[in-house]
Amino acid sequence: KNTVDRDIEANEPLQSIVEKVTLQSSEILTQTANLIDKAELERAVSALAKARRIIFFGVGASGITAMDADQKFLRINKHSKVFMDLHLGATAVVNAQEGDVVVGISFSGETHEVAKILEIAGQTPATTISLTRYGNSLVSSLADICLYVSPNVEATFRSGATSSRLAQLLVIDILFMGVVTSAYNQTIDYLDETRTVIQGLHKKVAKRKIK
Repeated sequence: KNTVDRDIEANEPLQSIVEKVTLQSSEILTQTANLIDKAELERAVSALAKARRIIFFGVGASGITAMDADQKFLRINKHSKVFMDLHLGATAVVNAQEGDVVVGISFSGETHEVAKILEIAGQTPATTISLTRYGNSLVSSLADICLYVSPNVEATFRSGATSSRLAQLLVIDILFMGVVTSAYNQTIDYLDETRTVIQGLHKKVAKRKIK
């Protein structure tokens, strides 16, 4: 069988896999960081910082990135929701208002469900943000603000989006940190409060006293 362009080979030593995966991950993160348009990034951070409500949408591996983004923004008291189902996402997005932000995540930039969500959002007063691989795509053409990851990420065995997910998570982390620093004192308080609550989840629950 032809193994050209595959990133691992049959019976490859684990140490070799460690080195290859680490190298490729490092390269994709660097490439993605170099692709970031500072002006678009500032627009995205500003929109998210001011957002009344944020809706993240993605399917498949990009849905995992959307879930991670939702979890992060919830921690700083943002009214955030994540959807991976087109019907549920459309139901939420169709009623988007001024000040809402809809973020569509698709590595290929051609995912039908993500494009449809942004198309619906585009008919509302909401601000739309796309996160796709670099280059022209259907999804990015439907967004007000376009963010990109490196397009050179997937080898044959990694079509499960290992590297693209890392690149997407990098951009989400940057957006999150940008929002945190824009309202530092308030967001740090929120983060501290959520950390305290999480740490207390494993403490024994005391019975409620009946008055």
